[in-house]
Amino acid sequence: MKAYIEMKPKVTLSGGPVRLCDIAVIWAPQELKKSIGNKVILDEIDGRYSIISSTDIMQQYSDTDIAVTGSNCTVVERTESARSSYLLLFFVWTLLFTGSALTIMYFHEDVSMAETQLVIVSMLGNAHPNWFHIPYSIGIGAGMLLFFNRILKKRFNDEPSPLEIEIHNYEKSVEDYVRVADQKNGS
Repeated sequence: MKAYIEMKPKVTLSGGPVRLCDIAVIWAPQELKKSIGNKVILDEIDGRYSIISSTDIMQQYSDTDIAVTGSNCTVVERTESARSSYLLLFFVWTLLFTGSALTIMYFHEDVSMAETQLVIVSMLGNAHPNWFHIPYSIGIGAGMLLFFNRILKKRFNDEPSPLEIEIHNYEKSVEDYVRVADQKNGS
């Protein structure tokens, strides 16, 4: 019997042994799929990342006819248990809120926003710019919501937000780095 295995490029596990069914999609008859899928490939993940290559799998299953497709290695990331800390959440929120407020204020001071708003308001025929500040502030908040493409869990469209794209690029860079570092250490 022949088994086809497509290795996943990256998996995230909470710990414990790594089984073949965790890191690959297996196409085989049901009894063969269960027997090879539940076999432990790696007892414990050393550090935060580990690399499992297709040659490691072929060596462990030398008695079985296996064809490996897809990626030639899988990056296994170990996640630590999530801690819930409201104090940490409050601290991070306060830090981000203060930093972004200061950034907006410094930008407005740098480009002379007060003088600009006075000119705009005087062109509209009113000498008091205070009525202009409220819609302007609401517009900044609405613009940020549109830029990040969501309000809480509701998305405006299927496009990823710039933040999601940056997170994806960062994760791909980490995966590439781990693969290159493993190849250098293995050579």
